[in-house]
Amino acid sequence: MRFKGFSFVLFVALFIPLHTQAAIEFSADTVDSHPQYGDHKGHIYVGRDRMRTDYEMNGEQIIQIIDLARQQAIVIDPARKSYMRRQAGKAGMGAPPAPAGDMNPCANMQNLSCKDAGTEMVNGRRTHKWVITGAGQSGSMVFWLDEQRKIPVRQEMPDGSLMEMREVGNEVVNGRKTEKWELTSHLANGQSQTSTQWYDPELNFNIREEQPGGFTRNLVNIRPGRQPDSLFSVPAGFTEQSMPPETDQ
Repeated sequence: MRFKGFSFVLFVALFIPLHTQAAIEFSADTVDSHPQYGDHKGHIYVGRDRMRTDYEMNGEQIIQIIDLARQQAIVIDPARKSYMRRQAGKAGMGAPPAPAGDMNPCANMQNLSCKDAGTEMVNGRRTHKWVITGAGQSGSMVFWLDEQRKIPVRQEMPDGSLMEMREVGNEVVNGRKTEKWELTSHLANGQSQTSTQWYDPELNFNIREEQPGGFTRNLVNIRPGRQPDSLFSVPAGFTEQSMPPETDQ
């Protein structure tokens, strides 16, 4: 299995939305466009507690599944009939589910401690401020979670870097009504970059993203409807492989 080298990056990306749930179930086609590498197409299937993405990497099909209820992520290699699984707890992020409606960002996270620092207005939006420590990090992270959207609209990291999200309007994208958000990252070295996201409030999902350098990601042919359970299971006869050991960068 050739997951070593990019599996850690995949799992980091997968665990980012583990505290969120889709508003409705749907499937869609994905189109990633890069000025140098052209278009790459795939598929996404979103259940209430689960999400699956199918795409190609280096000419081979890859399937990723995240399961919120089980707090796990799976990467499947169909060509080799093998897969790798990571429990959220093994990434330092497992704990008993938080009560419904709890905005605590440490909910479902092990080895993290969140201190409630009250409410503040950020870019015109009411937020809840949390100071986060633990998980082997030196210093603390500070998150401002939007009380309406339940997303971090401002993050301060221990190294001094900063991320902010700002709603800049409403647009129709691929026939759907969306909120347009700008995400600006200020790095510790003084550099900054801005990306744009189009958030579909009905789906509770970004259906378009534009990154610096011309990279775009789109969801097209969006089809609301219940997704079969079989989409989110490892096929019979597939062999589980161990995750490669994590190394310091």
